[in-house]
Amino acid sequence: MQFPVCSSAHSSCFGPQIFCSVRLRGRQVPRALGHSVSTRTLVGVNHSRKHSSPFSLYARGVRAAAPSTSMEDEQWLTFPFLSASGKRLMEECADIIAKELGSSLELTRTPADVRHFKNPQGNGEGSVTLRSGKQGSPVRHLSYCFFKRRSASSEDLKHLQIDFVLGSWLHCALPFGVLNIATLVGMNSLETDAPHLLFEFIQPGPNSLVVVLDLLPRKNLVFDGEYLKRFYEDTALESIRQELQKTPGAQRYDPPTLYIRCLTSPTCIMYKVEGSSEQGQNSLDQIIENSVSPAAKGVINVWLESVFKLGKKVHDADAEILLGLDTVIKTKGVEVDLSSNMPRLFGQEIADRVVQAFRRGE
Repeated sequence: MQFPVCSSAHSSCFGPQIFCSVRLRGRQVPRALGHSVSTRTLVGVNHSRKHSSPFSLYARGVRAAAPSTSMEDEQWLTFPFLSASGKRLMEECADIIAKELGSSLELTRTPADVRHFKNPQGNGEGSVTLRSGKQGSPVRHLSYCFFKRRSASSEDLKHLQIDFVLGSWLHCALPFGVLNIATLVGMNSLETDAPHLLFEFIQPGPNSLVVVLDLLPRKNLVFDGEYLKRFYEDTALESIRQELQKTPGAQRYDPPTLYIRCLTSPTCIMYKVEGSSEQGQNSLDQIIENSVSPAAKGVINVWLESVFKLGKKVHDADAEILLGLDTVIKTKGVEVDLSSNMPRLFGQEIADRVVQAFRRGE
């Protein structure tokens, strides 16, 4: 997922640290973990086959790991290196997602050495944690039907809205500053047309913050006015964006990557904020508490409403289009952010370990 001080340019949707490439004081930091990838999409990817169906990517089996039963599952995600206000915000948002989705989510199957890893130099560490929707993703049932050239029946549809949720963090002490990136992603299944959730919280310094917060549309908003109205015009997203825009020190951030501008919605929150170095109303902690926190929780609540109330069932005619878009988003996230950029920060061994965990759907 380049700022004057810190820039976040999403290269995939789930950032993902999924989408984040960061520039601190004019120097580029490699793209952080693109964690928003439902790694089932990577199984069997072959871009040289122009006529292969995207559904075949899901039709192959993936090995299931045993779910983790450690105490960490009681609080499935923590953010140890953020400022106190940032840590509180991200953990509260993660808890809201886990609580509201409840029994719809499996316990995490992410291996311990992916949930926490360090680079050989000792100046960087990170975490990636994924929780999938229960009973297996409906995407796999639908794609199997297309792969076998038959229509999906009610038995094939498990009425699950969530493909997976993912949380990640990255902490690196670099010669020109300390970089902290935290990410929450919610990917919906083909059982609903509801948008995906992306929340990136990037701190390149004690008084600087970049926020990327959006519901990523899964249909063309120009052609589908009903979709635009249902999820964006008739919800609180635009008022939340306008309110955050009033925050002292907030500046609109336009990522240089045109792909990201196409990917996000008209109500996307992309702002960089400079807080005062002194404690008070305009300190970064106060800005997070008073402005960023209400906005983040508001967008997450709209996403949850979209999943459970506003989303509509996806018909067979639309399923292939949605799956194609979702596959591109996820695949780009892994290939660009993980496979290409993680080795620069953490070495090839750790990068391979994280990517393989995604590919196994952990």
